[in-house]
Amino acid sequence: MKRDPFHDRLLRIVLTLPGAYEDRPWGSVHCKVAEKIFVGWCRLDDGDMSLGVRTTLDRQAKLVRSDPRVNTAKYVGKYGGIDVRLGPKPNWDEVEQLIVESYRMIAPKKLVKELDARVAPKAAAKMKASPKPR
Repeated sequence: MKRDPFHDRLLRIVLTLPGAYEDRPWGSVHCKVAEKIFVGWCRLDDGDMSLGVRTTLDRQAKLVRSDPRVNTAKYVGKYGGIDVRLGPKPNWDEVEQLIVESYRMIAPKKLVKELDARVAPKAAAKMKASPKPR
């Protein structure tokens, strides 16, 4: 099977999240936490990568209205599911933010707390290292 750098990068993001793992229940990639899907992706017929995540219904409506890359997900749209076309040069920070937001909605509170405990020291160090505004 040919390596897909987008798949590899998406999977690296997912595997940093506590308890997250890759599964292929219907042939395409779905990543789960506590046996619940929080993100999935596949290559579309035109070769573009499509990412499926969960968000709030309010954010879903705003994204679908304002971003032509975003559509309401076919089966889980009523729960805030969206599909996002990544295009040839994705904003990986934005992609990671979408994945982590979806994870936070699906993961058990215990695992979200574990994630927060990992993220807090990194964020504090980043703020400390950044130059102070004048």
